Amino acid sequence: MKNSKIMMLAAVAVTGFLAGCSSIDKPVGAETYRPANFDASFAQGEASYTTSVFSILERHRRAETYKKIFEFCNGKFQTLGESDDGETMHIRFACLPKETVQTQSSYSTQQKSPSLY
Repeated sequence: MKNSKIMMLAAVAVTGFLAGCSSIDKPVGAETYRPANFDASFAQGEASYTTSVFSILERHRRAETYKKIFEFCNGKFQTLGESDDGETMHIRFACLPKETVQTQSSYSTQQKSPSLY
């Protein structure tokens, strides 16, 4: 009985420790003031998570932050840069358009040149 209470308390403490450690800090403004034709596909922002001396905990927080950015962008995003202030890791990001069709230019394809030898 005593061991189960200790395990329960430890589980609650770990859950509390993991929760709330990542956030979207600087989205493009409150939804109330965004224009009606706002397209989140091109939004930029900054997300952050609390660093840790335990690498497994830091990886978890980073993954959670990426998940929050993905949800904010309604899909794919690109990181623009990262900074670490010793306590918090900040990730600048830009949301990518939902439907991007990548076409390959004829200039970018490598042409086979005839062999001179």
